[in-house]
Amino acid sequence: MPTHETQPALYYFNIRTPSGLIEDPEGETYTSLQIARKDALAKARDMVTEGDQKGEDRHDWTFEIMDRANQRVLTVTFSDISNSKVTGPGEGY
Repeated sequence: MPTHETQPALYYFNIRTPSGLIEDPEGETYTSLQIARKDALAKARDMVTEGDQKGEDRHDWTFEIMDRANQRVLTVTFSDISNSKVTGPGEGY
């Protein structure tokens, strides 16, 4: 078995809103932090779209991605979705 393979890691996607923190109790497993970030951007896009449909502005929300030790390893701002290649081919940068 190759030793260079990345072991899947558990990440928690806590959501920081102007009114407080919504903690992710379960977390999700990813093979890299880059894949976790891509998924966070996709989730953020869905949540912003849902907020727009409900008349809620969620652009200033952020994901605080935590590792198993509850250390923040990455912050993804929902407003980042407009600057991301995750938006699809021909859109974004």
